[in-house]
Amino acid sequence: MRISEGLTSLGRTIGILLSAATIAMLAACDAGEFERDVRDSIDVETIETKLRALTSDPCHSDPASRAPSQCEKYVTQLANAANTIEAAANTGFPRLAEPGQRMTAAIADYRDANCMRQDTAGKGECVTALEDLADAVTAAKQALGA
Repeated sequence: MRISEGLTSLGRTIGILLSAATIAMLAACDAGEFERDVRDSIDVETIETKLRALTSDPCHSDPASRAPSQCEKYVTQLANAANTIEAAANTGFPRLAEPGQRMTAAIADYRDANCMRQDTAGKGECVTALEDLADAVTAAKQALGA
C-alpha cells in the first residue's frame, strides 16, 4: 500500500465520521432552537430613528430643488429601510405593508428612470419618484406613530 492511498482512505474515513457526528448532533437538538424569530430581530425603534434622520434630508423635504443624481445616497438608504419595513410588515407589523410597498415602488421608479446619472434628461420623472418616496416615508412614520 502506498502512503498516498493510505491518506486518501484515512481522509475519507474522517470525512464520513465528521458527517455522521454532525447529523447525530442535529438530530439530537431541537431544530426549532436554531431558528431566529424574525419578529424579535426587527427593532421598530431603529426604523423610526432611520426614518426621522432621512426625513431631514433635502431630497425628502424638497426634491425639486436638487439634481436627481444628488439623491442617490438617500434613495439607497431608503431602499435598505424599505426592505426592513416590508420584513416588519410580514412579521407582526402589518400597518407597514402599504408604506413599504410604496417605498419600494418609488425606488424602482427612480432607478428605472436612471435618476442616479448626472445627465438625467427626464428630471420630471425623477422628481415624481422622489416625491412619491417622500410621501411613502411619511406614511411609514405615521404608521409607526413617529
